[in-house]
Amino acid sequence: MEGRDEERIKPLKITRIVPLLDFGGVEQRIKHTVFGFKTFSKSTLDIIVLGGEGKISQELQLSGTHPIHLHQSFKIPNFRLIYKLYRLLKEIRPDIVHTSASEANFHGLFAAKMAGVPVRIGEEIGFPNHDWKWRLIFKWVYKSATKIIAISQAVKDRIVELGEVEEGKVEVVYNPVEIGSRSKVKDERSVSQTSDVNETLRFAPAEKAGRQSDVNNGESEKQFVFVTTCRLVPVKNLDTLIKVFSEIVEEYQDRGLKLWIVGDGPEKGNLEALVKKLGIHENVVFWGFQEDVVSYLKEADAFVLSSFSEGFSISLVEAMLCGLPCVVTNQGGPNEIVEDGKTGFLINPHQAENLKSKMLDVLNLSNEQRELIGERAQESGRKYSVENYVKRLLEVYST
Repeated sequence: MEGRDEERIKPLKITRIVPLLDFGGVEQRIKHTVFGFKTFSKSTLDIIVLGGEGKISQELQLSGTHPIHLHQSFKIPNFRLIYKLYRLLKEIRPDIVHTSASEANFHGLFAAKMAGVPVRIGEEIGFPNHDWKWRLIFKWVYKSATKIIAISQAVKDRIVELGEVEEGKVEVVYNPVEIGSRSKVKDERSVSQTSDVNETLRFAPAEKAGRQSDVNNGESEKQFVFVTTCRLVPVKNLDTLIKVFSEIVEEYQDRGLKLWIVGDGPEKGNLEALVKKLGIHENVVFWGFQEDVVSYLKEADAFVLSSFSEGFSISLVEAMLCGLPCVVTNQGGPNEIVEDGKTGFLINPHQAENLKSKMLDVLNLSNEQRELIGERAQESGRKYSVENYVKRLLEVYST
C-alpha cells in the first residue's frame, strides 16, 4: 500500500490535537489510534490535549503513552491557546498535525500553519449546524489545512454543502471500532449465566434485575430485550423510542419485552418521567453510564438507534460486531454502514410508525433469521477495525 511503503522509507512524526480525553467518540478514537500505531506502524504519535485530564488520559498513561495536557479553555477563540500550541509545535517539529473536533481544528490548524508544519489535517466529527457567521469562520479555518477528514460521506457532503471546504480537499475516514475478542461473542450471548452483564445484575437494585430474575426462573427464552447505547440528549430522539416501545409492550404483553437504555445525559430525568407516565417502568431499565457497553449488547436481542442524525455511530458498529440485528436511523453515517434488510434495518426517525414497524419486524423474526442478520452485521462491522483505520490514515497523510 502506498501509505505503508512511504512510511517504511521514512517513519512519520505525527501530533494529534484534541479538546479532551474523557469518554466520547473522539476520545475512544484517540485510544484506538495510539494502540493501532503501536501495533501496525513505525511512526511516532504525540497527543496534545487542550483541556485537562480525563479517563482516557489515565488509560493511555498506564499503557506508556503520556499525552500533553495544556489545561486551557478551548472555547473559540482563545488566541493565547493558539500561541501556546505554536510554541509547542515548534519544539516538537512534527511532520503531520491532525486535529479533531471544531475547537481543536480552530486553534490547532492555525498554530500548525504558524509553526510551519508541512501537513495539517483537520477532522470534522459530526454534522455542523452553523449559521452564516460560523460558516465563514470555518471556511477561513479550513484554508489553513492541507486536507480535511470527514468521519462519513454524509459529513463530507454536509461541510461541502455549507461551503466551508472544497470537495476535493475532503477525505472520508471511518472511525475505528473494536470490542475485544469477537470469536467468543456468539457463545457468550447464548450462555447467560456466564456473561459479564449478569455479574453486574447480581449486584443491581431489585428493580433493575428484570432479565436476571427471568434467567433465575428459567424463563429467559420468553423475554426479548431491545438495547440502545448513547448519550441521553435530545438529538437521540429517545422520547419517540420510548413511546413506540410502550405501544409494542401493550400489544405484546406476553413477550416479556424490555428496553435497556445504557448511557447518561441531561435528558435522563425527563425520560424517566415519561417512562413512569406511560406505566412501563417495569419494562424499561436505565443503566446509566457504563464503561463496558459490550456486556450489555451481548445480553440483548436487538439494538435500536433512533437519532435525528449521526455523523458515524460507533455504538451501531459495536452492536453489529456483537451480532445484533440493528434498527437504526437513516440520517447520516448509519445509512452508509447498514445495508437495509440485510445487515440491519433503516428507519426515518421523524416517523414513529416507521420505527415501530421495523422494531416489530425484528421482534417477529425467527431465531434463525435473527442470527443470520446478526452474522451478516458482524462480518460487515469488521471492516472498521483499528488496523484498517491506521492504514487509511497513513494513505491520507502520504497523499
